[in-house]
Amino acid sequence: MITQGAPFSIEQFRQDGFSGPVQGLTLAEADKYYRLFFEALGMSPFEPGAAGVNMSAWHQRHRWAYELATHPAIVDPIAQILGDDVVLWAMHFWYKEPGNPKFIPWHQDINYWPMEPAINATAWVTLGYSVTENGCLRIIPGTHRSRTEHVQLGDAGSAFEQGIDARYIDETKAIDVEMTPGQVVYFNEATFHGSKANTSAIPRVAFSLRYTTPEVKFQMDDWGGDKSRIRTYLVRGVDKFRRNDEIAGTIPAE
Repeated sequence: MITQGAPFSIEQFRQDGFSGPVQGLTLAEADKYYRLFFEALGMSPFEPGAAGVNMSAWHQRHRWAYELATHPAIVDPIAQILGDDVVLWAMHFWYKEPGNPKFIPWHQDINYWPMEPAINATAWVTLGYSVTENGCLRIIPGTHRSRTEHVQLGDAGSAFEQGIDARYIDETKAIDVEMTPGQVVYFNEATFHGSKANTSAIPRVAFSLRYTTPEVKFQMDDWGGDKSRIRTYLVRGVDKFRRNDEIAGTIPAE
């Protein structure tokens, strides 16, 4: 069931490992960025199809995406979670065109991220409607208190090769987080989350933003894939540690 965005709750975040949906963007802003997203894909929002492009690090290439990643209404709750000094380090669009059969398995983000210490807060933002039928975000509350084994899934329908062993999943406690345009869910690096396939005729247009603190060191030698997607931007406060100067990002000009 879609609910009206409530204020961010640091108490809920600490107890359940997430908080939201929170209304972060106005409807006008959500519509603006929704259109810019499809413009960047080179397709009409009225005829959404498979993208076939890299969905990571758009904030490094598009000024409008950087504006989204640093939007005060999105970052303010992050500062409640992490403190006065906030570092943006990743952005990824989780786009599912109509009929996309892929699902995101249950997982904990920290399983994939070589960071020391393991400090992260995610803002998961939707620009359109994100509902059960088009594969909305799913969360299992209270699963953030410890790290859980991930295994090779061997499932061609999964967008990830690894996920949480099914022995540790209690589907009866899972929440389908249905959201309206501009809403945000915040969760930490260990909260179980995933999503089902898009079985509907409408696209799911959402993105995640990853934030940490300056004390965290990115262990770049241990990262797989395209390491250029990991760049740090100080978006609040000061960086007195300077542990990641070699991967400092550049704000796109346009």
